[in-house]
Amino acid sequence: MNPKIKITIQFIFSHLSAYLLVSVPYFQLVMKEYYEGENAVFPLFLITASDGAAWSRAMFWLFPALILQAILMVSFVILIWDWFRTQSFGKQMFVLIWMRTMLGGFAAISPAVGSLEGMVFLIPEVSISIHLYVVFEIFLQSVVQAGIFLILVNRGKTNTRTG
Repeated sequence: MNPKIKITIQFIFSHLSAYLLVSVPYFQLVMKEYYEGENAVFPLFLITASDGAAWSRAMFWLFPALILQAILMVSFVILIWDWFRTQSFGKQMFVLIWMRTMLGGFAAISPAVGSLEGMVFLIPEVSISIHLYVVFEIFLQSVVQAGIFLILVNRGKTNTRTG
């Protein structure tokens, strides 16, 4: 199999796995009150389960959007692959976590929850604490995805550096 295709499949798998392993429980444990109930903030500007038809459409497109998101991110990893493979496990983790948490979340150039621009432009009901909860969720997803991805790409390799 072409190594770039293999890396892409592994990255997509790790991306989807991290989403399921982190976001589903994180929603139930931390974020649910911001989506549902009388004090919910997100229905003011996001599609939520309270709008059945729109929610069904969003859920239909979520999986394809997550796959496209993973493909866009792995295209960067493939560009730096020769350099990336020579780095220690710790540096590989750092690059993947930084790429996803900082570039894909906190420093994103859009007024989104969890981004710096979102902290400036979103409605006041989206408090700084909500932004920080989302940044932490993105960070957790990043750690889980990086771990899964690096286990997949490094399994069976005895020359992978550590530290």
